[in-house]
Amino acid sequence: MNKLVQKYPVLGSSVNPAELSLTIKGVLGLAVALLVGFGYNQLELNALADQITNFILLAVQLVTLGMAIWGGLRKFIK
Repeated sequence: MNKLVQKYPVLGSSVNPAELSLTIKGVLGLAVALLVGFGYNQLELNALADQITNFILLAVQLVTLGMAIWGGLRKFIK
């Protein structure tokens, strides 16, 4: 978790900035508890995490594709 806090200092604890904030831990714990409360099991939670990861990867790929297309168009326009 240390690398995450170094990259995004806002996630760091106010008591020990090298550790993850208690607020973030609480929100993550609450999210998992709500998902389990709605009847999700371990396999479904893993599948959900995989889907979220795939969605983020797809979004990053679309943004970089857009940047590449925009950069190419600028070359031809100017």
